[in-house]
Amino acid sequence: MTSTVVTASKSGHFVAKPRSAAHTRLFEAAIVPDSIDDDVDTVIEYPESEEARHAYISSKTKRPVTEFQYRVYDACRQVPRGSYTTYKAISDHLGSGPRAVGTALSKNPFCPLPIPCHRVLTTDCYIGGFSGDTKSKIFWKKAKLEKEGLEFDDKGFVATSMQQPRFFNSFN
Repeated sequence: MTSTVVTASKSGHFVAKPRSAAHTRLFEAAIVPDSIDDDVDTVIEYPESEEARHAYISSKTKRPVTEFQYRVYDACRQVPRGSYTTYKAISDHLGSGPRAVGTALSKNPFCPLPIPCHRVLTTDCYIGGFSGDTKSKIFWKKAKLEKEGLEFDDKGFVATSMQQPRFFNSFN
């Protein structure tokens, strides 16, 4: 029996879609780390002005943050606590691709706040990667989201009852 998950379409309406078997396998193969970072309160200074943005060097990559990364981060920072969005919803808003959004978020030096990249999931509501990792840090992402009130099933998908009411795609 194939289980389905309710996902957001580009128009913001929800449609039934089969869960990704690959995502289920990823979650089953993931390794629970010895310690879990569930911090959702630390705020890292975020450059607001053009001048500050051009001067900022990422602590993660040791390189300047690109204009596209800032666009992704500016969209991501709009997702409220207790809600989630998807890589596709952000990419639709920006006119880009979901993988480009994921790559930008994997390099996010402003986590957990003001850029809560842990609130961005795959289109089928799977937990997805975190900080460029799909093996163990996904448990950090899951813990952060649970601390903010989201619930997950035993395969790493947002609980069906929370998928539609907690989905955010009202980007400015």
